[in-house]
Amino acid sequence: MIAAIETSTPVCSVALETVGGRVLEKRIEGRGVHSSNTFLFLEELLDRHGSSVEQLESILFSGGPGSYTGLRIGAAAIKGLLFGRDIELYTYPTLLAFAAGVAHEAKPGSRIHGVIDARRTHLYRQSVDADGENAGAAEVVELEVFRSELHEGDTIVGTGWERISEIDRGRYRFIGTEGVSAGALIRAYRSRPWSNYFEKADPESFEPEYITMSQVNNSPISD
Repeated sequence: MIAAIETSTPVCSVALETVGGRVLEKRIEGRGVHSSNTFLFLEELLDRHGSSVEQLESILFSGGPGSYTGLRIGAAAIKGLLFGRDIELYTYPTLLAFAAGVAHEAKPGSRIHGVIDARRTHLYRQSVDADGENAGAAEVVELEVFRSELHEGDTIVGTGWERISEIDRGRYRFIGTEGVSAGALIRAYRSRPWSNYFEKADPESFEPEYITMSQVNNSPISD
């Protein structure tokens, strides 16, 4: 069995893929929901399936960029959960997870842009082809620069895009927090080339990609 945890935005989502391949998910959205629900959701999903943490093979974690508080809580939960247990941890770029979750609905040949509100006049953005190829680097961009780079038929998924001015909503597909889901991590894990972006991590030493406003400079977040 595989569990997945998504805490990078106001959405707290936990998913479980059972031995038979069925994906179960618990999800809530709101302020401060991560601390009280991350562990609870996983326990409920395991109980529903009559399973325990010891039966997990791997945990998938949406590792940022994103909310400092949400990522910190998700990381702390995983560190505690995996302490002393032989369960593998794989992290995945948060913005690519958004894209992977909606790729089956995207127009062939288009680009999908995973975005998170970076406040002020910026977005965190990472773009990838609808088939999962040619992922760009995660970066911080100004809203209007992002708007100018869109092409007809593109999909934008995540938070903060509603602040873009003078945008023709008919030319693009917009998906808000309803597109943020731990189930997207499982979808990516089971699909190539989306699975190529996973990285194995050490549960004791890994840290999510915490991003601060001092990094809003249009530079890549990571190489």
